[in-house]
Amino acid sequence: MMLLLLSPLCSLYFFIQARRSGLKSLPWVVLGALTGPLLLPLFHNHKRMALKKALGHGVVWFRP
Repeated sequence: MMLLLLSPLCSLYFFIQARRSGLKSLPWVVLGALTGPLLLPLFHNHKRMALKKALGHGVVWFRP
């Protein structure tokens, strides 16, 4: 029951985050609906890799 309630929320969350990050949103919506919050580490890793690819490997993009 909890999975049925959590699935639309996760797919909506991944849709919004993918659009904000400049990623393709449809694959993340489908995967978010199927796996739920278990997809979160994979999404963050993919977002980080896409940012690194766009900026290059020698760029420091976070300075404390």
